[in-house]
Amino acid sequence: MTDVEYDQAVNQRVQEDYFGFQATERYTFPDGLTYVEFSVMNEGQKLKFQKATGRDIVLQRSGDARMRMDPGSERHELIKTCIVDWNLTRNGQLVPLNPRNLDDFLKLTNPRLVEEIEKAIRKANPWLLGDMKPADIRQQIDDLEEMYRIAVEREEGEASSSGK
Repeated sequence: MTDVEYDQAVNQRVQEDYFGFQATERYTFPDGLTYVEFSVMNEGQKLKFQKATGRDIVLQRSGDARMRMDPGSERHELIKTCIVDWNLTRNGQLVPLNPRNLDDFLKLTNPRLVEEIEKAIRKANPWLLGDMKPADIRQQIDDLEEMYRIAVEREEGEASSSGK
C-alpha cells in the first residue's frame, strides 16, 4: 500500500448509524457501593414516557382551563422508563430488577434518593428540562429556598442546644 492509499484509507469518513442510539449512566448511592444504571432515552423511550405522563387540559364553560398535575407519578414513571440495571440488596440478598421490585423500591425508599436519581436522569436527558415551564423551575427554586431556611434553622437550633 502506498503512502497515498494509506492516507486515503485512514482519513476516509464512515457514515454514522443513527438507528442504534443507546447510552447508559450510573447513579451511585451514598454508600459508594449501591448503584442504579439508567438509560439516556432514545426517541422510543421518550415517546413512551411522554404518553404515560401526558396531561389533559379541560376547558370549562366558564372559560377556565383545568389541568391535572401529578409530579410524583411523573417522577416514578421517569425512573421506571429509564432504570435498566441495579445492584440493590434487601435483607442481605441481591434483588433482581423487575417491575414489582422497582415499584417496591420507589414506595419504600428514602424520598431523597428518588429525587437524586430523578435529578441524575434529567441531567442526562436535557430535553426533559425543556419541558419544564419557567413557573415549574421557579417553584423548585422556592421549594429549595424554603428547605434551605429550615435546614439553617435546624442547625442553629442544634448548635445552640449543644452549647456551641
